[in-house]
Amino acid sequence: MSRRFPVRPEEFETAFIEQVFGATPGSLKSMTHEPVGTGQVCDSYRFTCDWSGGDHPATFIAKCPSADPVSRGAAAIFHLYDMEVGWYRDIADDCGALCPKSYHADIAENEQEFVLLLEDMAPASQGDQLAGASLIQVKTTLAEAAALHNFQPASGFDNLEWLNHATGNSQFLETSLPAGYPVFRERFSALLSTEILDLGQQLVDRISSYIAHEPPELTVTHGDMRLDNILFHADGQIAALVDWQTCSLGNPANDVAYLIGTSFADPAERREQEETLVETYLSNRSNSPAFDQFWTEYRRHAFSGFIMAINASLHVEQTERGDRMFAAMAERPAQMALDLDSLSLL
Repeated sequence: MSRRFPVRPEEFETAFIEQVFGATPGSLKSMTHEPVGTGQVCDSYRFTCDWSGGDHPATFIAKCPSADPVSRGAAAIFHLYDMEVGWYRDIADDCGALCPKSYHADIAENEQEFVLLLEDMAPASQGDQLAGASLIQVKTTLAEAAALHNFQPASGFDNLEWLNHATGNSQFLETSLPAGYPVFRERFSALLSTEILDLGQQLVDRISSYIAHEPPELTVTHGDMRLDNILFHADGQIAALVDWQTCSLGNPANDVAYLIGTSFADPAERREQEETLVETYLSNRSNSPAFDQFWTEYRRHAFSGFIMAINASLHVEQTERGDRMFAAMAERPAQMALDLDSLSLL
């Protein structure tokens, strides 16, 4: 292995895994792997290990760069791998938000080669973006969102440069979204209503105003807090937040609106529950803003899931499930934005 770490599952050598876990050389007799998850820009695998001794995990999850060059290129453009490695390397152990334990995190300078070895959270399983969430799933995830947004590193944020990638990503988005939206509109014309597609065009026309808005507070944010990126126990209680590829300093209302907007398959249930959900979230925040101030930010960021769906669909490998997932991600928050008259805030 010429690199300092493997990037494909078949490149993982027993000696490397033994080193990661501080195991005696030769104690890992064998290991096998199988793909897990539905990630669009990473490939994830569950490794099962046969140890001859020592207290080492029988399984772990390895995240590797996507085998698809288009997805890898998009990850480098938006610094997605760097942000996720940064989260597990610099913050995860000190933040109270639930996430898998990291055993090893490394990334190359080109930001297209990386490796993450993570705790296997089985039997917890990822939420179903297409089916939508239960109310308990949304409630327990918002409690973890509050824990994340409460986090303040003892040494401050200045030495965590990767947290600032979002600024450059927003500038790229401001340029690329108007050019890419006609492609999105044509591709999803059979999956989304004309009303939603027209709303998308109005949003794109005002994207500079959306991006220029100064948030009243900045916290560490997940940035992609949707069901496919959350692991749940069978009872609906959250087990862990995963896929930290968009972790950055940002507006916490973005996470809250994104989660609520993309999670409810039934817009009537979302309309009935959202104010109470926001109030409960704020009750779990330290130094929480006033409800009215946060609610305005929440309304503005109703577009967050819609924007992610447009942007991500244009920059990753196209698949049938992916298109259905992106359509659901676009439709639900778009309806939320219509219900909340979010366009009037731009």
